Amino acid sequence: MNDSNSPRPIGASMSGSPASSSKAEVASGQYQQELDRCALLCGLDERELLAFLERVRFEGFTPGDDVLTEGNRYHGVWILLSGTCEVIKHGPHRDSRLAILEPGSVFGEMSFLDAVPHAATVRAVDRIETLRMMREQYEDLRQSCPSAAHKIAVNMVRTLSDRLRRMDEWICELVEKDGDGRRFEEWQDFRAKLYTDLFD
Repeated sequence: MNDSNSPRPIGASMSGSPASSSKAEVASGQYQQELDRCALLCGLDERELLAFLERVRFEGFTPGDDVLTEGNRYHGVWILLSGTCEVIKHGPHRDSRLAILEPGSVFGEMSFLDAVPHAATVRAVDRIETLRMMREQYEDLRQSCPSAAHKIAVNMVRTLSDRLRRMDEWICELVEKDGDGRRFEEWQDFRAKLYTDLFD
């Protein structure tokens, strides 16, 4: 299996290298629906979107390829343009599929914001096309088009906040259904410590 260090070019007009203005315009038209529905790009105007697309890398992967691998550090953020991916968490006895990603999905945000290892593997289910932005490309965008960089940062925080909120609700529901009062108290204590530590 290949990871993002060995991308397969999507085609002649989009290679595994930073996009030119013409390539950015082609991508903007070819993947308009996927980019419109992408939470990371919410609120960007046409100029800001093109500035973003000029600084990303377009990459294609075949079924079974790992786009990013649990435990590695890539310090990038990806948008899935076509095809589907699965998010896999490796366990001591078996792997668990956490989610299926569809076009327009974003992944890799946590390691993009903080240089920590990826918490799960993202693997191509079928032929996929992606774009990715590394931190150095984001810093270039921040200098050349600060409004686009600001909107992307805000959208990224909103996406992570939404995921944290949904995870909190899901775990609470599971704990309450379990019927074990001790586990419920432990979970409430953990939540209290988590949110207290955020403001210490």
